[in-house]
Amino acid sequence: MRTLLVKYEGACRKCGAELVIGQEARYEKYTGIFCVGHEPTDREEIRAYRQERADRKADRLEEWAEKREKVAERTLDTIRERYRGDFAFNTQPGHIPERARVIRAQDRAYESLGVAGHLRGRAAGLRHVVVKGDAEAKRQKYREFMDARLAKGSRVHDFCFGDGEIVKVNRLSYTIKFDGGFQYARDKSYVKPIGFGEPKKEGT
Repeated sequence: MRTLLVKYEGACRKCGAELVIGQEARYEKYTGIFCVGHEPTDREEIRAYRQERADRKADRLEEWAEKREKVAERTLDTIRERYRGDFAFNTQPGHIPERARVIRAQDRAYESLGVAGHLRGRAAGLRHVVVKGDAEAKRQKYREFMDARLAKGSRVHDFCFGDGEIVKVNRLSYTIKFDGGFQYARDKSYVKPIGFGEPKKEGT
């Protein structure tokens, strides 16, 4: 978050105190504006503020998508009801201009459904806000998962250096003696037990 001078009247998102023009405040685009000292610092608190904003945007996108879908489906239903089974419309030369108009309307309806699908995809992406530290937290969770299964002497596979044996367990890494004859410390998130996650062989 950066410190700035308030240019427009508003309120702190956390305590609701009025912010007057010229007052120092803390601001971040996706989180909002806060009194100095009230800005969120906890990762989950930051996520909550950002998620609130993201959810509002996602709701708008889904609303736009729903409107597009309703109009497009109404157009397609009308075309189906009016022209399905109309032999003259589908075969006679005199109906060519009308057929062209119907085809254009149908194409626009399908295009609109495609846009609606894209809007819904964007909305779904906004429902899960990612904040700084999430990637490292995920890696740490995997390290703890590995620590519960591995110890000194365990055989492991490293995606880069191949198979080896753990000779030392460190806080974030394992020191591994690889089958190639060299020893190296590798982050715990880079290794897996031999056979871990591999598909079962037939008959086992």
